[in-house]
Amino acid sequence: MSEKIYSLVFLLLLLPALFSCSSEPAEIAATASSTAAPSSFDNPIIKYDTPDPTNQIGDIIYTADPAVMVVDDTVYLYSTHDEQALEVNDYRMYDYRLWTSSDMLSWQNKGAVLRYSDFAWARGNAKTGNAYAHHVIQRKDAAGKAQYFFYAAVEGGQTGGEFGFAIGVAVSDNPAGPFVDPRGMPMILPEDTAQYKDHSWRNIDPAVFIDDDGRAYLYWGNKQLWWVELDSNLIQLKGESFTLDASGKMQNRDVSKVQIHTVDSLPNFEEAPYVSKHNGIYYLLYAAGFPESIAYATSSYATGPWQYRGIIMPPLPGTTTIHPALFEFKGHTYLAYHNADLPGGGNYRRSVAVDRVYFNADGSIKPIVRTAK
Repeated sequence: MSEKIYSLVFLLLLLPALFSCSSEPAEIAATASSTAAPSSFDNPIIKYDTPDPTNQIGDIIYTADPAVMVVDDTVYLYSTHDEQALEVNDYRMYDYRLWTSSDMLSWQNKGAVLRYSDFAWARGNAKTGNAYAHHVIQRKDAAGKAQYFFYAAVEGGQTGGEFGFAIGVAVSDNPAGPFVDPRGMPMILPEDTAQYKDHSWRNIDPAVFIDDDGRAYLYWGNKQLWWVELDSNLIQLKGESFTLDASGKMQNRDVSKVQIHTVDSLPNFEEAPYVSKHNGIYYLLYAAGFPESIAYATSSYATGPWQYRGIIMPPLPGTTTIHPALFEFKGHTYLAYHNADLPGGGNYRRSVAVDRVYFNADGSIKPIVRTAK
């Protein structure tokens, strides 16, 4: 009888410790989860041209057109850079900026990593460099060495002195550059799409997606969505041929065997396509209408056909454009976009923001809840 009493007393003494041990990991896990998957942000996340662009007050910087690459435990967010003066119209954009984070809350300013003038064929002046939207991806070779490919829309590449946009690519061994143009000429020229549209800014907003089988696709366009498969080296179009000059740059380009595809099933497609894959479903986000909303479509393949699914973000105050980037980080999904919420913001002085993305059971995306602190 005394042994039973002793055992009962021992158990009563032990219970508080057991409850303490069982609750502590849950609290730690909850804290870790909230740190790894924030649900609200101090938007716009890029505010100042300081080492800590969110929290360290300094000169305001205006950024737009986010493109996101996640490598290991780091988010690499590349943006365009709006430099237009207050109350002056037209874009004034010369360089591309890089911002990095390991927790989606604290960001580091890596500065300008590419300029429009890094493409010898690009044109610009004191008024504008026309460094428009872009995309950056990583690919490793057979030996495991990583290379980074920067696709950018800039003004230039056409003959006869006419205004127009083309898409180029630059390559680096480091996500922060320096990036070098391996072609010496654009990937997409105005004449490649002249049979479809005739406005001079039709070849903008490139986005590249590498599928699970290693095949890569380039999507782009304004008022029309085009896509083309890329060669395995990611700097040529599949079927593109050329010769090289004495410096190793391309010349005598022939695209007669290149298949450029159009997508005509997306309501109010304006620009800014962005393709990604989540939970086995391919998502194509894009800017719809004008002023622009963020709309999306889904597919079982990176090449479509695409099923329109609706609007997830309506037009935003102060800016007629919007530019989506859907990406995953540490098991959760996020949307980067731009708004005009900084002081002095507007159509030509925009700011990059980020918010959490949630899915319904059928894979559809819930309307994005914009956050700020």
